[in-house]
Amino acid sequence: MSSTLNFPRFSLLLALLATGVAVSCGGKNDGDGSTQGSGGSTGSTGSAGSAGSGGAGGSGASPGSGSSSGFGEGGSGLDFGGSHGSSGTGGGGGACQQLDITFEPQTPTVMIVVDRSGSMYGSGFWDPLKTAVLRVVDRLQDRVRFGFVTFTGIENRQCPLLARADGIAINHHAAISAAYEEASTVPPGKLETPTAMTFNETVVPELLAFPEPGPKYILFVTDGEPDRCDDVLAVCARDDVVGAVQDAYEQGIGTFVFGLGSGALAQHLQDVANAGAGQPVQRPRSGTNEDCFAGAGTYANAGGTATYYTPDPTDASALEDELDAAIAGVKSCTFDLQGSIEVDLRNAALGQVLLDGTPVPYDAQNGWTMESATRLVLVGDACEQLKDAQEISFDFPCEILVPQ
Repeated sequence: MSSTLNFPRFSLLLALLATGVAVSCGGKNDGDGSTQGSGGSTGSTGSAGSAGSGGAGGSGASPGSGSSSGFGEGGSGLDFGGSHGSSGTGGGGGACQQLDITFEPQTPTVMIVVDRSGSMYGSGFWDPLKTAVLRVVDRLQDRVRFGFVTFTGIENRQCPLLARADGIAINHHAAISAAYEEASTVPPGKLETPTAMTFNETVVPELLAFPEPGPKYILFVTDGEPDRCDDVLAVCARDDVVGAVQDAYEQGIGTFVFGLGSGALAQHLQDVANAGAGQPVQRPRSGTNEDCFAGAGTYANAGGTATYYTPDPTDASALEDELDAAIAGVKSCTFDLQGSIEVDLRNAALGQVLLDGTPVPYDAQNGWTMESATRLVLVGDACEQLKDAQEISFDFPCEILVPQ
């Protein structure tokens, strides 16, 4: 007998909830036929979330609706009314003991990086963005590890000039709110946008040094052109940023891009979004012969089509909705078995994974696979499909689950 683990329906942002399931395989009762459960008889009706009584020798299984039915000869029932299934009783002498398993998605890490150039204050973008970011962090802080950095620079004084929350953590809203409040005081002087410097010197090294497992992302918000804390040609500073984001991606860190206001050039946003998603970046049309052009980025004749976000920067609700949409894409494609259970890798293909009820192939390129005896991974097309899925479920026969 196999059992199914159903995650509660994913809302846009609830992709990170973990749910358990009890797997039980009952064997034949060693007594005479009069004491064996037929399993085919219908159990008594139980209340939602509780086990009804089953047919003779087998307990009833109560789905959330409260109806129940017996399982095979001497078998046991499963109660799916709660978040963790609990087994009923069955005939004695079971050949496969009850196994409680939990597949839990790894917790993602998101570093929020906000441009603090002078135009962010003068444009009226700062306060609505701050409101939206803090709402999203507050709502998701128990399921996403957040870090926060906001940056600017002052030529010949300090570059980059950072305000940041200390570290990266679950339940980090209070620290991020305090750092955001500190950054809301406008520094004196002409405020620059040293984006690549901030990525290369602070953001990427901190994410790489962060030891916890799970996917890592940068959520980058800007309202215009990057620079080097000077008035360097735009094509040169843009190249710096593309190179920094491509380097981050090659080291396992993706980047989401938000462009605010008319000062944010669409092509640059598209280029950075492509770099952050591992897609090709279109070669600059001119300026690559300038002395300042470092060739930090890698380019192609045609660029990709990665999503970037351009919400109304003066509308906190619109900003919040777009931030929600971006962070919904950080669902982890890696699920860890919790507890003292492993999967027998020799027979792993007997398991089944479903996205919104559709089976995912057992395929190490574009399906699911066991990275180890305790770690299941969705790869390729299946990982991409998970980002839009509302439900993921697992069905593993108990005979391929190995108690430790």
